[in-house]
Amino acid sequence: MYRANQNGQPQRGNADGLRQNCLNGRQAASVSQPPMTISEQFRESWLTAIIGSIMFATGMCLLFWNEGRAVKVAHSLDEALRNVIVLPNSMMLSPEYEGRLIHLSGPLLVSEPLTEPDYGVVMSSVKLKRRVQMYQWVEIEEEQSFGGITEDEKHYYYTTEWKDKLVDSDHFYIRTGHHNPKEMPIKSQVQIADEVKIGAFTLGMELKKKFSDFVEITSDERPERKNIKMHSGLYYHSADLWNPQVGDIRIQFSYAGKSGDVYSVVGLLEKDTIKPYYTSHGEEILLQRRHKISVDQMFHLEHVHNYWRTWTVR
Repeated sequence: MYRANQNGQPQRGNADGLRQNCLNGRQAASVSQPPMTISEQFRESWLTAIIGSIMFATGMCLLFWNEGRAVKVAHSLDEALRNVIVLPNSMMLSPEYEGRLIHLSGPLLVSEPLTEPDYGVVMSSVKLKRRVQMYQWVEIEEEQSFGGITEDEKHYYYTTEWKDKLVDSDHFYIRTGHHNPKEMPIKSQVQIADEVKIGAFTLGMELKKKFSDFVEITSDERPERKNIKMHSGLYYHSADLWNPQVGDIRIQFSYAGKSGDVYSVVGLLEKDTIKPYYTSHGEEILLQRRHKISVDQMFHLEHVHNYWRTWTVR
Protein backbone atom coordinates (compact mmCIF):
# COMPACT_ATOMS: atom_id res chain seq x y z
CA MET A 1 0.00 0.00 0.00
CA TYR A 2 1.29 3.45 -0.90
CA ARG A 3 -0.05 6.87 0.22
CA ALA A 4 0.23 10.30 -1.32
CA ASN A 5 -1.70 13.58 -1.30
CA GLN A 6 -2.33 15.65 -4.40
CA ASN A 7 0.85 17.68 -3.84
CA GLY A 8 2.91 14.68 -2.87
CA GLN A 9 3.21 16.03 0.71
CA PRO A 10 1.78 14.77 4.02
CA GLN A 11 -1.18 16.61 5.49
CA ARG A 12 -1.18 18.54 8.78
CA GLY A 13 -3.72 20.51 10.76
CA ASN A 14 -6.86 18.94 9.33
CA ALA A 15 -8.70 18.96 12.64
CA ASP A 16 -7.83 22.59 13.47
CA GLY A 17 -8.87 23.70 9.98
CA LEU A 18 -12.22 21.95 10.19
CA ARG A 19 -12.89 23.34 13.67
CA GLN A 20 -12.11 26.89 12.53
CA ASN A 21 -14.33 26.48 9.45
CA CYS A 22 -17.23 25.33 11.63
CA LEU A 23 -16.79 28.36 13.95
CA ASN A 24 -16.67 30.71 10.99
CA GLY A 25 -19.81 29.08 9.59
CA ARG A 26 -21.71 29.63 12.86
CA GLN A 27 -20.57 33.25 13.02
CA ALA A 28 -21.60 33.87 9.41
CA ALA A 29 -24.99 32.30 9.99
CA SER A 30 -25.81 34.91 12.65
CA VAL A 31 -25.24 37.88 10.29
CA SER A 32 -28.26 39.12 8.35
CA GLN A 33 -27.50 39.44 4.60
CA PRO A 34 -29.49 41.74 2.27
CA PRO A 35 -31.43 39.96 -0.49
CA MET A 36 -29.64 39.56 -3.84
CA THR A 37 -30.90 41.47 -6.87
CA ILE A 38 -31.87 39.68 -10.10
CA SER A 39 -28.66 40.80 -11.84
CA GLU A 40 -26.58 39.53 -8.92
CA GLN A 41 -28.39 36.20 -8.99
CA PHE A 42 -27.76 35.93 -12.74
CA ARG A 43 -24.05 36.65 -12.28
CA GLU A 44 -23.92 33.94 -9.63
CA SER A 45 -25.68 31.27 -11.73
CA TRP A 46 -25.16 32.15 -15.43
CA LEU A 47 -22.75 29.27 -16.06
CA THR A 48 -25.09 26.74 -14.45
CA ALA A 49 -28.00 28.09 -16.49
CA ILE A 50 -26.09 27.81 -19.77
CA ILE A 51 -24.92 24.26 -19.02
CA GLY A 52 -28.46 23.27 -18.05
CA SER A 53 -29.87 24.75 -21.26
CA ILE A 54 -27.32 22.89 -23.38
CA MET A 55 -28.08 19.61 -21.59
CA PHE A 56 -31.82 20.14 -22.04
CA ALA A 57 -31.43 20.89 -25.75
CA THR A 58 -29.17 17.88 -26.23
CA GLY A 59 -31.62 15.63 -24.42
CA MET A 60 -34.52 16.84 -26.55
CA CYS A 61 -32.54 16.26 -29.76
CA LEU A 62 -31.61 12.76 -28.61
CA LEU A 63 -35.23 12.03 -27.70
CA PHE A 64 -36.54 13.17 -31.10
CA TRP A 65 -33.82 11.21 -32.91
CA ASN A 66 -34.59 8.07 -30.90
CA GLU A 67 -38.34 8.30 -31.51
CA GLY A 68 -37.81 8.94 -35.21
CA ARG A 69 -35.41 6.01 -35.49
CA ALA A 70 -37.86 3.69 -33.71
CA VAL A 71 -40.71 4.62 -36.08
CA LYS A 72 -38.44 4.27 -39.11
CA VAL A 73 -37.26 0.81 -38.04
CA ALA A 74 -40.82 -0.34 -37.26
CA HIS A 75 -42.08 0.78 -40.68
CA SER A 76 -39.09 -0.90 -42.37
CA LEU A 77 -39.79 -4.18 -40.60
CA ASP A 78 -43.45 -4.05 -41.63
CA GLU A 79 -42.46 -3.28 -45.22
CA ALA A 80 -39.98 -6.18 -45.29
CA LEU A 81 -42.54 -8.59 -43.84
CA ARG A 82 -44.97 -7.68 -46.63
CA ASN A 83 -42.33 -8.35 -49.29
CA VAL A 84 -40.58 -11.44 -47.93
CA ILE A 85 -40.93 -14.79 -49.69
CA VAL A 86 -40.78 -17.99 -47.65
CA LEU A 87 -38.83 -20.64 -49.54
CA PRO A 88 -40.46 -24.07 -49.29
CA ASN A 89 -37.23 -25.88 -50.13
CA SER A 90 -33.75 -24.66 -49.18
CA MET A 91 -32.13 -27.20 -51.50
CA MET A 92 -33.46 -25.74 -54.74
CA LEU A 93 -32.42 -22.50 -56.48
CA SER A 94 -35.00 -20.81 -58.68
CA PRO A 95 -34.63 -17.74 -60.95
CA GLU A 96 -37.94 -16.34 -59.69
CA TYR A 97 -36.37 -15.60 -56.28
CA GLU A 98 -33.47 -13.59 -57.72
CA GLY A 99 -33.32 -10.08 -56.23
CA ARG A 100 -36.10 -10.85 -53.74
CA LEU A 101 -36.19 -10.80 -49.96
CA ILE A 102 -36.31 -14.44 -48.84
CA HIS A 103 -36.70 -16.47 -45.66
CA LEU A 104 -35.34 -19.98 -45.27
CA SER A 105 -34.35 -22.45 -42.55
CA GLY A 106 -31.99 -25.39 -42.50
CA PRO A 107 -28.75 -26.87 -41.16
CA LEU A 108 -25.48 -25.01 -41.69
CA LEU A 109 -22.92 -26.55 -44.01
CA VAL A 110 -19.32 -25.33 -43.55
CA SER A 111 -17.06 -26.36 -46.42
CA GLU A 112 -13.69 -26.23 -44.60
CA PRO A 113 -13.15 -26.40 -40.82
CA LEU A 114 -11.39 -23.59 -38.98
CA THR A 115 -8.20 -24.59 -37.19
CA GLU A 116 -5.64 -23.51 -34.59
CA PRO A 117 -2.77 -25.92 -35.42
CA ASP A 118 -0.54 -25.04 -32.44
CA TYR A 119 -3.31 -26.07 -30.04
CA GLY A 120 -4.87 -28.95 -31.93
CA VAL A 121 -8.18 -27.12 -32.27
CA VAL A 122 -10.30 -28.02 -35.32
CA MET A 123 -13.87 -26.72 -35.52
CA SER A 124 -16.33 -26.86 -38.41
CA SER A 125 -18.18 -23.63 -37.69
CA VAL A 126 -18.93 -20.18 -39.06
CA LYS A 127 -16.61 -18.51 -36.56
CA LEU A 128 -13.71 -19.57 -34.34
CA LYS A 129 -12.63 -17.04 -31.71
CA ARG A 130 -9.28 -16.96 -29.95
CA ARG A 131 -9.31 -14.97 -26.71
CA VAL A 132 -5.85 -14.13 -25.35
CA GLN A 133 -5.21 -12.90 -21.81
CA MET A 134 -1.94 -11.84 -20.20
CA TYR A 135 -1.03 -11.93 -16.51
CA GLN A 136 -0.28 -8.29 -15.61
CA TRP A 137 0.14 -5.78 -12.82
CA VAL A 138 -2.96 -3.67 -12.09
CA GLU A 139 -3.05 -0.43 -10.08
CA ILE A 140 -5.95 0.27 -7.72
CA GLU A 141 -6.41 3.84 -6.50
CA GLU A 142 -8.50 4.65 -3.44
CA GLU A 143 -9.37 7.89 -1.65
CA GLN A 144 -9.96 7.89 2.10
CA SER A 145 -13.04 9.61 3.50
CA PHE A 146 -14.18 10.22 7.07
CA GLY A 147 -17.64 11.47 7.93
CA GLY A 148 -18.44 12.19 4.31
CA ILE A 149 -15.33 14.36 3.88
CA THR A 150 -12.89 13.11 1.25
CA GLU A 151 -9.24 13.62 2.12
CA ASP A 152 -6.51 14.56 -0.35
CA GLU A 153 -4.58 11.45 0.62
CA LYS A 154 -4.72 8.60 -1.91
CA HIS A 155 -3.82 4.97 -1.41
CA TYR A 156 -2.33 2.84 -4.19
CA TYR A 157 -2.53 -0.94 -4.28
CA TYR A 158 -0.91 -3.28 -6.81
CA THR A 159 -2.15 -6.74 -7.68
CA THR A 160 -1.84 -9.18 -10.59
CA GLU A 161 -4.75 -10.24 -12.81
CA TRP A 162 -5.47 -11.90 -16.14
CA LYS A 163 -6.34 -9.08 -18.57
CA ASP A 164 -7.58 -9.08 -22.17
CA LYS A 165 -5.76 -5.84 -23.04
CA LEU A 166 -2.34 -4.42 -22.23
CA VAL A 167 -2.09 -2.43 -19.00
CA ASP A 168 0.38 0.46 -19.36
CA SER A 169 2.54 0.31 -16.24
CA ASP A 170 4.39 3.50 -17.26
CA HIS A 171 1.46 5.48 -15.81
CA PHE A 172 1.56 3.74 -12.42
CA TYR A 173 2.19 5.95 -9.38
CA ILE A 174 4.82 3.46 -8.20
CA ARG A 175 6.54 1.96 -11.23
CA THR A 176 9.39 0.21 -9.45
CA GLY A 177 8.70 -3.52 -9.34
CA HIS A 178 5.46 -3.18 -11.34
CA HIS A 179 6.50 -3.51 -14.98
CA ASN A 180 4.19 -5.01 -17.63
CA PRO A 181 5.22 -6.17 -21.12
CA LYS A 182 4.78 -3.68 -23.97
CA GLU A 183 2.92 -6.02 -26.33
CA MET A 184 1.00 -9.27 -26.51
CA PRO A 185 3.10 -12.06 -28.03
CA ILE A 186 -0.13 -13.67 -29.33
CA LYS A 187 -3.13 -11.66 -30.54
CA SER A 188 -6.83 -12.28 -30.03
CA GLN A 189 -8.68 -12.91 -33.27
CA VAL A 190 -11.86 -14.25 -34.88
CA GLN A 191 -11.68 -16.51 -37.91
CA ILE A 192 -14.64 -16.64 -40.33
CA ALA A 193 -15.24 -19.60 -42.62
CA ASP A 194 -14.84 -18.93 -46.33
CA GLU A 195 -17.95 -20.78 -47.47
CA VAL A 196 -21.07 -21.42 -45.40
CA LYS A 197 -24.35 -22.64 -46.87
CA ILE A 198 -27.90 -23.46 -45.91
CA GLY A 199 -28.95 -25.94 -48.53
CA ALA A 200 -28.08 -24.47 -51.93
CA PHE A 201 -27.82 -20.90 -50.63
CA THR A 202 -24.52 -19.27 -49.65
CA LEU A 203 -24.32 -16.94 -46.65
CA GLY A 204 -22.69 -13.61 -47.52
CA MET A 205 -19.96 -12.07 -45.35
CA GLU A 206 -22.34 -9.58 -43.69
CA LEU A 207 -24.59 -12.45 -42.63
CA LYS A 208 -21.70 -14.56 -41.34
CA LYS A 209 -20.54 -11.65 -39.19
CA LYS A 210 -23.90 -11.70 -37.39
CA PHE A 211 -23.14 -15.06 -35.77
CA SER A 212 -22.32 -14.08 -32.19
CA ASP A 213 -23.70 -16.88 -29.99
CA PHE A 214 -20.25 -18.17 -29.02
CA VAL A 215 -19.82 -21.46 -27.18
CA GLU A 216 -16.60 -22.25 -25.31
CA ILE A 217 -14.57 -25.21 -26.53
CA THR A 218 -13.75 -27.57 -23.67
CA SER A 219 -11.54 -30.19 -25.26
CA ASP A 220 -9.41 -32.66 -23.30
CA GLU A 221 -6.99 -33.15 -26.18
CA ARG A 222 -3.50 -32.04 -25.15
CA PRO A 223 -1.51 -29.90 -27.59
CA GLU A 224 1.64 -31.46 -29.04
CA ARG A 225 3.86 -28.57 -27.96
CA LYS A 226 5.24 -29.30 -24.50
CA ASN A 227 5.54 -25.62 -23.56
CA ILE A 228 1.73 -25.29 -23.73
CA LYS A 229 -0.22 -26.55 -20.73
CA MET A 230 -3.95 -27.17 -20.56
CA HIS A 231 -6.42 -26.84 -17.69
CA SER A 232 -10.25 -26.49 -17.73
CA GLY A 233 -10.32 -25.77 -21.45
CA LEU A 234 -7.66 -23.02 -21.21
CA TYR A 235 -4.25 -23.21 -22.86
CA TYR A 236 -1.40 -21.75 -20.79
CA HIS A 237 1.96 -20.44 -21.99
CA SER A 238 3.40 -20.63 -18.49
CA ALA A 239 6.15 -22.50 -16.67
CA ASP A 240 3.75 -23.11 -13.76
CA LEU A 241 0.04 -22.58 -14.38
CA TRP A 242 -0.62 -22.71 -10.61
CA ASN A 243 1.87 -19.89 -10.01
CA PRO A 244 1.72 -17.63 -13.09
CA GLN A 245 4.24 -14.85 -13.61
CA VAL A 246 3.71 -11.40 -15.14
CA GLY A 247 3.83 -11.82 -18.91
CA ASP A 248 2.38 -15.35 -18.96
CA ILE A 249 -0.36 -16.02 -21.52
CA ARG A 250 -3.54 -18.07 -21.44
CA ILE A 251 -5.88 -18.72 -24.38
CA GLN A 252 -9.52 -19.73 -24.63
CA PHE A 253 -11.27 -20.84 -27.82
CA SER A 254 -14.97 -20.61 -28.67
CA TYR A 255 -17.10 -21.10 -31.76
CA ALA A 256 -20.33 -19.73 -33.23
CA GLY A 257 -22.57 -21.40 -35.82
CA LYS A 258 -21.51 -25.04 -35.71
CA SER A 259 -21.93 -27.02 -38.90
CA GLY A 260 -25.15 -29.05 -38.70
CA ASP A 261 -26.95 -26.62 -36.38
CA VAL A 262 -30.28 -25.37 -37.76
CA TYR A 263 -30.62 -21.63 -38.40
CA SER A 264 -33.24 -19.36 -39.95
CA VAL A 265 -32.22 -16.37 -42.05
CA VAL A 266 -33.84 -13.47 -43.90
CA GLY A 267 -32.02 -11.51 -46.60
CA LEU A 268 -31.75 -10.47 -50.22
CA LEU A 269 -30.98 -13.25 -52.69
CA GLU A 270 -28.37 -12.18 -55.23
CA LYS A 271 -27.39 -15.06 -57.50
CA ASP A 272 -26.97 -17.82 -54.89
CA THR A 273 -25.81 -15.56 -52.01
CA ILE A 274 -27.87 -14.03 -49.18
CA LYS A 275 -26.96 -10.36 -48.68
CA PRO A 276 -28.42 -7.30 -46.91
CA TYR A 277 -31.80 -6.02 -48.12
CA TYR A 278 -32.58 -2.28 -47.93
CA THR A 279 -36.11 -0.96 -47.49
CA SER A 280 -37.52 2.23 -49.01
CA HIS A 281 -36.57 3.95 -45.72
CA GLY A 282 -32.93 2.94 -46.20
CA GLU A 283 -32.95 0.46 -43.30
CA GLU A 284 -30.95 -2.76 -43.62
CA ILE A 285 -32.80 -6.05 -43.22
CA LEU A 286 -30.54 -9.05 -42.62
CA LEU A 287 -31.77 -11.42 -39.92
CA GLN A 288 -30.37 -14.58 -38.40
CA ARG A 289 -31.73 -16.76 -35.59
CA ARG A 290 -30.82 -20.18 -34.32
CA HIS A 291 -33.35 -23.02 -34.72
CA LYS A 292 -36.20 -23.23 -37.20
CA ILE A 293 -38.25 -20.06 -36.71
CA SER A 294 -41.14 -18.88 -38.85
CA VAL A 295 -40.88 -15.59 -40.70
CA ASP A 296 -43.61 -14.04 -38.53
CA GLN A 297 -41.73 -15.01 -35.36
CA MET A 298 -38.46 -13.58 -36.67
CA PHE A 299 -39.99 -10.19 -37.45
CA HIS A 300 -41.87 -10.18 -34.14
CA LEU A 301 -38.56 -10.68 -32.30
CA GLU A 302 -37.06 -7.77 -34.25
CA HIS A 303 -40.00 -5.55 -33.25
CA VAL A 304 -39.46 -6.51 -29.61
CA HIS A 305 -35.75 -5.72 -29.91
CA ASN A 306 -36.57 -2.32 -31.45
CA TYR A 307 -39.04 -1.60 -28.63
CA TRP A 308 -36.56 -2.33 -25.85
CA ARG A 309 -33.75 -0.43 -27.57
CA THR A 310 -36.04 2.60 -27.81
CA TRP A 311 -36.92 2.44 -24.11
CA THR A 312 -33.27 2.02 -23.16
CA VAL A 313 -32.40 5.34 -24.81
CA ARG A 314 -35.44 7.01 -23.24
